[in-house]
Amino acid sequence: MDALRFHLKKKSLMTEDKTNTQVTMDDITKKIDSSYKEVMDRLNDEKKRLENELRQEYRTARKYVRSHPEEGVIYSFIGGVVVGVLLARIFSR
Repeated sequence: MDALRFHLKKKSLMTEDKTNTQVTMDDITKKIDSSYKEVMDRLNDEKKRLENELRQEYRTARKYVRSHPEEGVIYSFIGGVVVGVLLARIFSR
């Protein structure tokens, strides 16, 4: 944000808008700061929503694995066999 302020100061300290009123650097800075805060608030809200969603999915997956342990063992075994076959093919070359 400091780079933007420097660039705006370097370009011109005062600019005119469409209604021919003077817009100061302070006004521009306030607009940038408020926009930045708004974006950060939105991002924080989205972060909280995603964290809650991920936490819920994790709980659902754990409940499923606890209620079906034999399927978890079978899938792990099959996954291990597949990885073993792939590694054997890679290292046998």
